[in-house]
Amino acid sequence: AYPETSAKHFLRDANASIAFHGEADDILGDTFPMSWSQGSTLVFGRGNRIHMKNIGLLNEDVFVLSKLKEHHGTLRLLECGDASSPNHVAIATSKGLIQIWDVLTKKMVRTWYTKPPTALRWAGPVLSVGGEKGTIRHFDTRINDASRMKDETKKVTRHQARITSLAWNHDGRVLASGDAGGVIHCWDNRVNQLGPLDVGDQIQRHRRKMQHAGAVKALAWCPWSLKILSSGDAAEDGSGTIRLWNINETSPKPPNPDRIELNAQVTSLQWSMQCKELLSTHSVLRVSSDETTWNPYAGAMLEENAVAVHSFPSLSRVTVQYPASMPVLGSALSPSGCKVAFAVPGEKMIKIWDVWGKRK
Repeated sequence: AYPETSAKHFLRDANASIAFHGEADDILGDTFPMSWSQGSTLVFGRGNRIHMKNIGLLNEDVFVLSKLKEHHGTLRLLECGDASSPNHVAIATSKGLIQIWDVLTKKMVRTWYTKPPTALRWAGPVLSVGGEKGTIRHFDTRINDASRMKDETKKVTRHQARITSLAWNHDGRVLASGDAGGVIHCWDNRVNQLGPLDVGDQIQRHRRKMQHAGAVKALAWCPWSLKILSSGDAAEDGSGTIRLWNINETSPKPPNPDRIELNAQVTSLQWSMQCKELLSTHSVLRVSSDETTWNPYAGAMLEENAVAVHSFPSLSRVTVQYPASMPVLGSALSPSGCKVAFAVPGEKMIKIWDVWGKRK
């Protein structure tokens, strides 16, 4: 039995798509800059231009928000603000340029330089920026003076590899960070700590660790539980794993089950706000020396270029669809929580699908 809002009933093409074109970044070649604002504006990159389109207005044209100059570097990342900064979008380039734009007034409100960024995430007015060498910097965007912003930046340096994903939980207190080496750390901003939380799998009597077999491409916090974190990786053999973690130092018992082994790399994760389901997007099929590829779901289809939805807490398969013939390299959830935009750079398209029904 599936709830009325389940993707089992609603996952389908919404017959809306946006064309794009652009060159892959030298470091983040498989990441596509795209984000969905709280005001239903989809912001995305086309080469060195940043475009935006109000998805709620079907007849509205695509608008050019900004054009980067050659000395700014290539566009790497876009991240729209959360509910407390609903009209802001952060733009980051390969040369370390950070710009904050207002999507309503279509004006730039802040700009500064930092080390080349590889991940962005908002927490109210604070923009967290992960870097190529594993450092995470927290910038307070309320500061007008760019030099003061650098001086007052807080940073952590525990990671030993490039930061590949960041995610703040829904009360803005715990930051999850994943790197190219498969390591995940969680940081509690309520305490002035020197290191991350002691959570994850038990590896020693008094030590825990959160580790994947490949680069952590996706992090997403459960919307109805502040302590449940989902993560997805991209192993070198083309396989992928989704893990669930209990981020609670006093009661660290992990969810059961706590993982899904998949046949394709995980490129993004989205929790439903309408029912207890988790969506994952995938790229190419894993490399196998056998004639038949191992399939963790008996009788189920494989995950290459797929969008799959899993039920929580059982992690059983709800449904799977194939919106593209090329890898789905990212996704963005609409503010209503019902639609998801899928980035398919190989087809030079952003495809918008219905996924969940709205709760009554």
